[in-house]
Amino acid sequence: MKKILFLFAILLVVMGSSCSKSTDKPDENQNTEFKFVSLASQDTTLPVNGITTVEATATGSGLTYTWTASYGSFIGSGKSVKWTVCHADRFTVTCEVKDNMGHSDTKTVSINVH
Repeated sequence: MKKILFLFAILLVVMGSSCSKSTDKPDENQNTEFKFVSLASQDTTLPVNGITTVEATATGSGLTYTWTASYGSFIGSGKSVKWTVCHADRFTVTCEVKDNMGHSDTKTVSINVH
């Protein structure tokens, strides 16, 4: 019973968070040419209420990361976040990376939830 209550509490916290999250934390790569190299999900198939890590790889000065999803919730911010969703479907997770010189790029990854 305690395990069920604990899982329910975690689910409430996750579902209460927003579907998009932005961070103004600058990255540590100073004086480097801007390039959004890749966006990768640890899992491309996930069970309902499963959690996966999605990571953006980019170079440049003062990088910021803005995360959005077709549905679901993010945990964390910066270049690596955790993402979860409460029902089955095919979803997209998108990351926009910007540097302090005005460059930006966006990449998307698809995740199947069953």
